Amino acid sequence: MDGIEMKTVDILKQAENLTNDEEKIMLLAKFIGDNYDDLEVRDFIQLLTPLVDITERRYEHDQNLDSLSDYTTALTKLAEYYIKDEQTWKATPLLEKAEELLRECADSEENVHWKFSTYSQIAECYNTNQRRIMAKKAYQHALQYATSEEDKEDCEYSLNRLENPTLKYDPVEDTDGYLAVIDEVERRLYEKLKNQPRGMGFCFEYWSAKRDLLAEYGIEWRSPGIMNPRVMFD
Repeated sequence: MDGIEMKTVDILKQAENLTNDEEKIMLLAKFIGDNYDDLEVRDFIQLLTPLVDITERRYEHDQNLDSLSDYTTALTKLAEYYIKDEQTWKATPLLEKAEELLRECADSEENVHWKFSTYSQIAECYNTNQRRIMAKKAYQHALQYATSEEDKEDCEYSLNRLENPTLKYDPVEDTDGYLAVIDEVERRLYEKLKNQPRGMGFCFEYWSAKRDLLAEYGIEWRSPGIMNPRVMFD
């Protein structure tokens, strides 16, 4: 265990010993801020997992915009790091919860920035996770709440990139059938390939395994390599 891992374990133990949720949030948030550049993806997951539980409890106890913002930020950040760690299926319920909270909160002048920011964070996660239909919907919602020209242009640019991607992808990825099983497929892929080195040529092994698993669900899927024959992948 290296230095930052030991510090992470230590700060989590300190947080567990605190009885006040506000103090726990402040302790963990400060640690993340102070050590942001040194933390690995797994460290972020370890730190954000209890933050989701703590901010949820705090929001349920005192439902105001500050506690709601902290809760949705914890949800979307944990989703972001699960995606980075290739545990993509774990991001879906977190993002869906954040979307549920957004829908439940009536529009007001006070929360328009929070709604824009949260929908933007959700859209980025879905986009990174190649859930393009969900990403489009989230960007469209973000655009609805954008108050500056710069924010509007950013949303429109992201939507345009989704509509006109640089690389072709199999349209089956936008179908209900594919979206209904992809989380389970990616969970199985993670277990199957988690010990494989991520070196040159790994993408072909990944695509082959993904194609075979999707076929078990009756879905014929074409990889980026097949969809883009003139592009060199490694």
